[in-house]
Amino acid sequence: MEPRWDSKFELKPGKWVFVPNGDTIELGAKIKDELRERWKAPAYYYHLRQGGHVAALKAHLGQTCFIHVDIENFFQRINRSRVTRVLKGMYSYAEARDIANLSTVRLPEDAQKRYILPYGFVQSTLLASICLRKSALGNYLKQLSATDGIEVSVYVDDIIISLNDEALAENIFADVRRMAEKSGFDLNQKKEQRPADKISAFNIELSQNSLHVLPDRWHAFLDAMRQDGNPHRHQAILGYVDSVNPAQANQLQAEML
Repeated sequence: MEPRWDSKFELKPGKWVFVPNGDTIELGAKIKDELRERWKAPAYYYHLRQGGHVAALKAHLGQTCFIHVDIENFFQRINRSRVTRVLKGMYSYAEARDIANLSTVRLPEDAQKRYILPYGFVQSTLLASICLRKSALGNYLKQLSATDGIEVSVYVDDIIISLNDEALAENIFADVRRMAEKSGFDLNQKKEQRPADKISAFNIELSQNSLHVLPDRWHAFLDAMRQDGNPHRHQAILGYVDSVNPAQANQLQAEML
């Protein structure tokens, strides 16, 4: 088979990004459009709806106890056979297998010849989302999302859960870890945040009724504005920070005067 990418590079050890060629981009867009017609994403999958990660955090503002976990090497944990399996309910087996074959690549430098979803392909995020939803972890998150008093948001491989009961939160945290293992997903222990009254995700701190851009990111925004005189970029930065915390946006603007 001809290569379906123009280049590939290692973002960090073991995490590869594939830059698809024109034909692969066109094919990926077609697969993605067909999948959208056949599968409806849960409302709490914020990477597949308007608002993005800021909306994913704002969903939790009324709560007092927060959990944050991150699936490590998410796409690489999804192999060709898993993609085929989860698509069988939407396509014939032959069609599901063809989509899986076209949407996966061999993991470089892997002696086992594993075929995984690549970062960079148009359809990868949607396929990964379907695989997560149809896993034991995905079923558990759906159950939680339907429970009064519990909020769930998923943003690709980041999962945030919030509620107002610390004891229950500890049980949920343990269950999330157990369901992730059952699903074949490894949770990133370095990014894992146990139930607490505040957590950070996407360089934003979340606590009850409060979002706050973390200091390092706020200063990075300030440096970017000082180094780039483009007013459109300034407005983009200010608009983003304002969507998180208007007072911090006002402070940025004041620093530029």
